[in-house]
Amino acid sequence: MRIKLKNVLFIVAGILLVVGLIIGRTTILNLMGGNVHFNEEYIGEVLTMEDGQKFTVFRTLKIDGSGDYPDDLTVFKVRFRFKNLGTGTNKRLSIIPAPFLMGMKGFLEKYWTINESTNEFQGIYQWSNKDRAEQYPETFIFKLMTKRAAKGTVAYEIIPNTEISEYVSTLRECKKTT
Repeated sequence: MRIKLKNVLFIVAGILLVVGLIIGRTTILNLMGGNVHFNEEYIGEVLTMEDGQKFTVFRTLKIDGSGDYPDDLTVFKVRFRFKNLGTGTNKRLSIIPAPFLMGMKGFLEKYWTINESTNEFQGIYQWSNKDRAEQYPETFIFKLMTKRAAKGTVAYEIIPNTEISEYVSTLRECKKTT
């Protein structure tokens, strides 16, 4: 039996539409329900990572009430350097995946950070459980980020049984940058 390219494209388009509707629906429900917060409290905070590098928080996103396994909270941390465009432009463009994150089952929170000395970006995410965190590298959003990253600069770590606010508090310095 021979499958026509047209039929395969139709099936792929249908799958993408269904996924888009599911994620889009959840995003809209979160926005309309007042569950989405871009908290400015931590903007400018400097986080000293385990390797001694210092990253400054430039954006946060939190979704209320979306945890499905609160006893298995997991932090996902990714670090990379963009291959194109300047740091300022990439900081502004980094908001683009936010609506997709808002619609992902198990996503709870994210800190966007940057090391101005090395131009490395770092995302620190809270997932409802380890399984969700482990699935994230297979998503469209992560693959898009990887495609925009300089070759060989993407590295991530999954930290199970960790609550993001407790994790970040261990990394925080006393003063905000100006």
